[in-house]
Amino acid sequence: MTTRTCPECNTPFTPASPRQLFCRPACAHRQRQRKYRRSLQDEELRMTGQAGQSKANTQESLAALTALYEATIRNLQLTERRKLATVTRSFEDKLATAYEKLNQRAQAASRAQSEADALQRSMRHLRYENKQRELSEQQAVKDLQELAARVLVLNRAANTRLDRTSAAIFARRGWNTEMGRS
Repeated sequence: MTTRTCPECNTPFTPASPRQLFCRPACAHRQRQRKYRRSLQDEELRMTGQAGQSKANTQESLAALTALYEATIRNLQLTERRKLATVTRSFEDKLATAYEKLNQRAQAASRAQSEADALQRSMRHLRYENKQRELSEQQAVKDLQELAARVLVLNRAANTRLDRTSAAIFARRGWNTEMGRS
């Protein structure tokens, strides 16, 4: 094999294949990077249309290109701010609508809770009244039984019979009105 000199570091080396140009991968990588950077610079100069001009013109073109980039960035930022403002307004409107619906539903729930509380109070009051009525009826029955017993005692003491209407009421109740019978 023949010996070659690395174009990057000028070191002599024996190539492993006939196509090998550099002594190490690091040298090949540096060469590729340098070539890539030069191509970017050439592209920028070609875009500005000033590839063969002097260094002062190149600096002017770079300043102009920088100003163009900055203006483009500002324009994009302004456009994005407008889009952001539009989206923000849209979301704020949707949020306000959702908040209003939520507020209405909360008010409806509050009204329903108030109505449920009122119904519970009404139910407790009706239960109380029903209990009082039952107690009143029980007391009325006891009072009527007491009166009936007194009427029978008075009738027996007077040794008289009850009239037919009163005897029928006593018979319906299963009470014996005859003397000496129970």
